[in-house]
Amino acid sequence: MSNILEKDYPELNITEQTIENIKKHPRLYRNSPTRISMGKIYTTEEFQKRSDEILTMRLPGNEKLVLKRERSKWKR
Repeated sequence: MSNILEKDYPELNITEQTIENIKKHPRLYRNSPTRISMGKIYTTEEFQKRSDEILTMRLPGNEKLVLKRERSKWKR
């Protein structure tokens, strides 16, 4: 018998339909943060696109480090 605490969470897939359901039934989400209860959340695709953009940004103050990496042809 497996322990429930050791199981992985299922993949969440937030679609436009999910957001529509949240907006139709806000009482079900009243203990959630305001953004969620109002349906102001990203879909899974929007979240992936935004996180990819953010992860590829260069941080200020690390220009020297980035230049050294480019000279040595270090790639991510």
